[in-house]
Amino acid sequence: MKINRSFTIDFCLKVLLLVFVAPLSVQANEKNTAFDSCQIVDAIDKQLPTSENYLSENLNDLKGINERGVLRVLLQKKKNACTISQIEQQLIKEFAHLNNLALHWVYVDNDWELLPELLKGNGDIIVAQDQTLSASIQNEVNFSHSWADATFKVVERSDNSRISRKEDLSGRQVAAYKSSPVWNTLVELVESQTGMVLEEIPQTLSYLEVMQLVKTGEYDLVIADSLFLDTYLPLNTELQANFSLTDERKMAWAVKTDDKELYKTVNQYLNKQHLTHDVASIHFDDLSLIKDRGILRVITNANPSHYYLHNGKLRGFEYELLKEFASKHILRVDVVLADSQEEMFDLLREGKGDVIAASLASSLINAEELVQYTAPYNYASPVIVGRDADDLIIDIRDLTGRRVTLSEDSPYWNYMSQLKQQGLEFDLVKADVGVSMEGTLLMVALGMYDLTVVGNHQIKSAYIKEAGLKPQFVLSEPLAHRWAVRMDDQQLNNALNTFIENEYRSTNYNVLHAKYFEQPQIQNTNNRLTRFSSLSPYDDVTQHYADKYGFDWRLITALMFQESQFNPEAYSYAGAEGLMQLIPATAELMGVSDARNAESSIYAGVRYLNYLRGKFEESLLLQDRMWFTLASYNAGYGRVKRARALAEKMGLDKDLWFDNVELAMMSLAKPYMKDGEQVRYCRCGQTVVYVREIRTRYFNYIRLMATQNIASLTEPNRKSTYLHSIN
Repeated sequence: MKINRSFTIDFCLKVLLLVFVAPLSVQANEKNTAFDSCQIVDAIDKQLPTSENYLSENLNDLKGINERGVLRVLLQKKKNACTISQIEQQLIKEFAHLNNLALHWVYVDNDWELLPELLKGNGDIIVAQDQTLSASIQNEVNFSHSWADATFKVVERSDNSRISRKEDLSGRQVAAYKSSPVWNTLVELVESQTGMVLEEIPQTLSYLEVMQLVKTGEYDLVIADSLFLDTYLPLNTELQANFSLTDERKMAWAVKTDDKELYKTVNQYLNKQHLTHDVASIHFDDLSLIKDRGILRVITNANPSHYYLHNGKLRGFEYELLKEFASKHILRVDVVLADSQEEMFDLLREGKGDVIAASLASSLINAEELVQYTAPYNYASPVIVGRDADDLIIDIRDLTGRRVTLSEDSPYWNYMSQLKQQGLEFDLVKADVGVSMEGTLLMVALGMYDLTVVGNHQIKSAYIKEAGLKPQFVLSEPLAHRWAVRMDDQQLNNALNTFIENEYRSTNYNVLHAKYFEQPQIQNTNNRLTRFSSLSPYDDVTQHYADKYGFDWRLITALMFQESQFNPEAYSYAGAEGLMQLIPATAELMGVSDARNAESSIYAGVRYLNYLRGKFEESLLLQDRMWFTLASYNAGYGRVKRARALAEKMGLDKDLWFDNVELAMMSLAKPYMKDGEQVRYCRCGQTVVYVREIRTRYFNYIRLMATQNIASLTEPNRKSTYLHSIN
């Protein structure tokens, strides 16, 4: 076995501070970021002879694991491949990181060895397995909340007729690993399906290699795990998988029954963090399918002219303009944030967004394959910006000897590069990684960069004068800004062009344009410049009670905004009041006498949400349990329970909210005749909208906070704060 030795920052810190074992890490094969082989890294520091003994020391439960500083993760290994999905790797690594633990991977050759190794104390937690693993051992292990459902599916080429039932396997060649849990099922099918041929896939072939053989026709049909396919197929449309050969498996982590604190902490983590890994779904849909999905995914970056947060409200010219387009097509807007223009196009090509909206001056952008641009919706000139104390640049030749710094998200890099190629002698450099357009302006104001280039529309929105900056020289006539979509998405491109034709320079457009580019609308500039670390005036209280009851505080904040828009005096026609809109009976049940007191309202709302969550089975997928909980907060547990029963009668999945129980909820809202009068069971349609809007805002909060950078440092006296943050 080839040993790959590498140090990580976490490892170095642990060696320096704790002077014991180096963490073992698993690195994804570069050819397969979804689900494939893992490189096994052996113990790194040979000067720690006691490390193996220390790792094998059986320190019980979370307290002992914390003393050790290492979480030992049991995983089945097949040859040189680890059967663990990318999402699960992210989850377990993040759990370890949040608990200040290094990871040590403990490999076994067979799945039946996992539980004995756990019970003997040779590991702390089992991953990459489903809840059937404990069938032979009762009351000795606990399984965490299920973080995913998985099945084994039949994979075929997209140009084939779809396999939709077992009978369709007749006369087909089916390939699978002999070690797969479905092998025996396939052997039985060979007996019942005439002409079906079963072929064993060599263990030396990875899933990626097998998929390539299906594409080339060397394999007819292949059986593969949905955990792999969910990530692989959206990027490989030559293949399809429509038929599940097995029932769904509930994927979960296993710990010893005695490790109660570890079990509790794992479930708390999954409750709070699992939803954050569901924010980058992959779809290659044109407008008709986008409408079915109900969400338009807008790719942009965070700055005051594109997209930002103010007092919990999402704003920005690009965001609001596309939100207007979306509303005309009965869509919600979901924002996907990128750090650079290159990343924006990558996200679009990878199916992680539907449209790029980021002041793209398309005439300055290198031709992108598989991308098309809309008609212009705005115009702006590139302008050289420097400090107001510097000499004025009155001619392009005055750039000689100067240094121009552009952020990663700047659309003007190619334009400035062309000027250099024409013989102008100035330095052109990229800003430090993570420094946005707004951060670059700040660095110029602080004297850390010399000059930069921005659009003239961004000059007004960033309050250049207040930062001690000055527009120095206009480089060209106004350039057309366009949105970008995939080349195949012609319906979406046509609809955007129609919208632009109807709305450009209309009254609504002019008001929106003036709001962001012609008149200040926020008194406190410092708050405007995307202070992502604060979502509401009540963040501290929200975080306290969210942590206490095992919720992500950003989800609670999104719920709070939906209920009251952060107004503690809010009062509804139904008698609900306060930040969390509690009716008197609920407030009394939660022990709160004054629902308009901000802290009391948040405490009671989160506690009530926890109460509702406890009414749903722990076997539900974490995300769906949360959506059911939110729906119950709005409509009441009884109505959600009735909707789940109705969903089952309608042939839908009663354990899935989106596109299943929410449809039953809509059916409950339909009016019917009773005693000669038209009545309805509930106004449950608003609950469907309620859950979707909270989910969209929550995901947007997650992405927006992830972009937190120097752009939030707008006060002149905070130069020292920045310098401290990078040292």
